[in-house]
Amino acid sequence: MPGDVFHEPANEYWALICLQHGMEFLYRQASHCDLAVKQRVNPNNDVNFFGSGNFPAFDCVPKTLLTCSFHWYAISACQYVKTVGAIAYRLDSNRPMPNEYAKRVIPSVSVFRDKVAAHFSWTTENRRDNDAERLASILPPLTFQNDSFHVGGWTVALRRGDKSSQSDAIKPWSLCKVHEELRKRYWPEQKITAGSEKTNAG
Repeated sequence: MPGDVFHEPANEYWALICLQHGMEFLYRQASHCDLAVKQRVNPNNDVNFFGSGNFPAFDCVPKTLLTCSFHWYAISACQYVKTVGAIAYRLDSNRPMPNEYAKRVIPSVSVFRDKVAAHFSWTTENRRDNDAERLASILPPLTFQNDSFHVGGWTVALRRGDKSSQSDAIKPWSLCKVHEELRKRYWPEQKITAGSEKTNAG
């Protein structure tokens, strides 16, 4: 982008900074949850653990708030990536359109946002959603795998009469791992001080 647009940010650049700080906040909350459970189930990095539901090791985690954090993060991350895509497209119309760009950068988050976070597919009759996706959208979503909480870890298969469907379009993703990849992509030089939200946005 021409110039230092983040020196005195306005409009879309101010929106990007707000979203980044919000995403960092949610990441910090989720990373505390990941670490707390990892210390219980895999303290020595020597097991491959998968768990969900009311597993006792999850008692130290506010599962309802963590679930909401995934919802909030999905919405904010899609807003951020689409805004970046829109800026790029306005500078060069050969670039992908914002929605297509987001689907390339954060495909699993984009699907989760559309079918779960922005609104439960269960509450709508959108023809783009099938019956299994509608049911999956309201099921408790959290699983712990690869030392991190994920959503989308289960595939629902549903049969009604002669009609069957699966929720395999909703893929598993980790808030912490997605955010760490977005950091590398968008804010590789950022400096974060413990307890501070000051970052170098870019």
